[in-house]
Amino acid sequence: MQVKKEEVKNALLLEAEKEFMQYGFEKASIRRIVKKAGTTIGNFYNYFENKEALFSELVDDEYKAFMYFVNSHNQQGEPEVLLDTLDAGQLREVLNQFVGTLIPVFSQKLFLLTSRSEGTKYENTKSIVLNVITEHYLEHIRELNSNNGDNKEIADVVGHSFLEGLLYIIEKYTDEKLRQRLINEHILFYFLGTMAVLGDSNREKPC
Repeated sequence: MQVKKEEVKNALLLEAEKEFMQYGFEKASIRRIVKKAGTTIGNFYNYFENKEALFSELVDDEYKAFMYFVNSHNQQGEPEVLLDTLDAGQLREVLNQFVGTLIPVFSQKLFLLTSRSEGTKYENTKSIVLNVITEHYLEHIRELNSNNGDNKEIADVVGHSFLEGLLYIIEKYTDEKLRQRLINEHILFYFLGTMAVLGDSNREKPC
């Protein structure tokens, strides 16, 4: 009987994820979720207090994983080779291993947290993510080119465009291997672009 109950809960969670992805938290319907899960409204409340409790069950682990990543990414650091080479093949190989460790963070649940959570306690997650990306990008600019000004504005622009691209990949591509490859290429594109721009600004100007 316990297995049966677990199956019902899992079915509710599965259909809820699809519902929230399509409609967002505020417009999502418990009735639609329940119907697609093959159970009843009454049974739904045996598992979840309300719609927000259902949303929290879906995303809370990913939220905690992301916040752990936010608070510890400076200690973890990227592989040193990322700053030692501009060879796309070598960088791609390193990123494949490095990003693979972050895939639980770069999941569909992150899209729910950043793009479908309005009306919940998680609705500021996108701002947090954007701030992390922008600050991280700015740190690299300062490390690579201390004479190139503060660059806060360009960091904001790059941060927004990088995040939107990342979320587009997460939303559109469900195959995990393809998603990881596209995330790798997305990061590689921005990393090489940054290195190229900063490298160009560091070159001595002809007399």
